[in-house]
Amino acid sequence: MAFESFYCSDLSRSASEKVFGSASIGEVWILIEYPFGWGVKALDDSNLSAEIKAHLKQVIKTIPRSRVLFIKQDRVCRETVNLFVIRCREREPFIVKFELEDYRLLMEIDFAEVAAGNLSSGGSITSEPLYLVCTHGRRDKCCAKFGFPLFKSLRREDEQAVWQSSHVGGDRFAANLVCFPHGLFYAHVREESGKEIMREYKEGRIVNQKYRGRACYSHHVQAAEFFVRTESGINLIDDLHRMDSARIDKERWQVRFFERAKGSVHSVKVGRLMSNFQNFITCHSTDVQRVPQFRLDGYEIA
Repeated sequence: MAFESFYCSDLSRSASEKVFGSASIGEVWILIEYPFGWGVKALDDSNLSAEIKAHLKQVIKTIPRSRVLFIKQDRVCRETVNLFVIRCREREPFIVKFELEDYRLLMEIDFAEVAAGNLSSGGSITSEPLYLVCTHGRRDKCCAKFGFPLFKSLRREDEQAVWQSSHVGGDRFAANLVCFPHGLFYAHVREESGKEIMREYKEGRIVNQKYRGRACYSHHVQAAEFFVRTESGINLIDDLHRMDSARIDKERWQVRFFERAKGSVHSVKVGRLMSNFQNFITCHSTDVQRVPQFRLDGYEIA
């Protein structure tokens, strides 16, 4: 199959790929406004100095489960640069916003302290949500084809909160939408579903359709949460608390969630297997391959 003849996102949808359990894992997200063109590797290919690049790479090496993304809303250069440091976690996630006069100030911020809630480096905690739509077309053409129209439509709903982002993970799930600070990932989002996701998120609820999972959970826990919400109908974000997770065997786990509203314990068993279908998983793939999929093996409420 020639490179020009397919979009990996179309292939994923046509195969009815299950998207739950596929969210990128990250507990600290550093979002840097960079309103210029993004190369295939956004940070490496940027015009930031070698010292700033090295510093940011060291930051993500020292902070577990941390990620750096570039964001922009348009190609206008403002007097200040927006920087967001997001602490994704199950309870009380938060966003710290900075306005920097120069990119060199990135080297003066103690990102680990900021992620721990210490604002000695400056910044202010904001309660407003952020929505990222991956539009990183140089990374994968699906992100431009499906992501950019979604960004334009959602920005009309909330001009300040919606941003384009560099690669968030999962090209074949474009258009990808991420809701911060909780780090909720959604796949194959269209204009109307994106608006619904934003409305529900502002009310503290999860839309389970096309839900990839939460960034603070490992993949099998993401799948387990999806199954609990599907079976129980629970949609409030804060109504479920992960209690524990235990491996049953190599590809099976038992995960327990506590339901705050009723005091119930939801126990699920999930299994991971490889898909029956084979696809090109990015638009740059030269070979087809199978992908991990999760199944529900058991569900109990106590």
